[in-house]
Amino acid sequence: MGGAERSTGLVGLGEGGGLNRRTLLLGASLAFASLTGKAHARPNSGQTGQDYARLKLVIERICRAQGLPPDALKLELIDTDALRADVSLTGKVRMTTGFVATCETDAQVAAWFCQCLVALRTKTDGVALDRAALATLLAAGYDPRQALILWTRWTVSKKLRNSSRFRDVPITPHRLEILRVQIEKLGYLI
Repeated sequence: MGGAERSTGLVGLGEGGGLNRRTLLLGASLAFASLTGKAHARPNSGQTGQDYARLKLVIERICRAQGLPPDALKLELIDTDALRADVSLTGKVRMTTGFVATCETDAQVAAWFCQCLVALRTKTDGVALDRAALATLLAAGYDPRQALILWTRWTVSKKLRNSSRFRDVPITPHRLEILRVQIEKLGYLI
């Protein structure tokens, strides 16, 4: 709008010429704002609606398992091959499509998200965090073996290790073995 007023002032037309130009620019900027709003109806225009909906379901399942209201967290899926993911204290979950693809399955995204969410909510760490995150993953109805697959791959992938500000993940041989034993005790074959 500021640009429309500046243009009208520079033109200096009398009688209606300035008004017509201002009306045209105002109409154009409203039309552009309307198009932009549609393009960003989801947090990022490049993402597919299917990916966003699928990941939103993952987050909602875990929120229910944690007793959080479904709208407690907001998902932002960014369409890029970069590997980035983050959960903030304000409730924003940000993931890139590259990170989601590297995780391979919804259950692996869920395992990462459970680890982050439990760490933020309970301030636990180490083996206690792994145990609580595994319980949350199970409560949400996901296969816990997928967590072991993700964290095992995380140990050998520098890109995955650098993909998140969240650092307390079970990637040491000791913590991975404890996690494997816990999953086997639940009756899952590994």
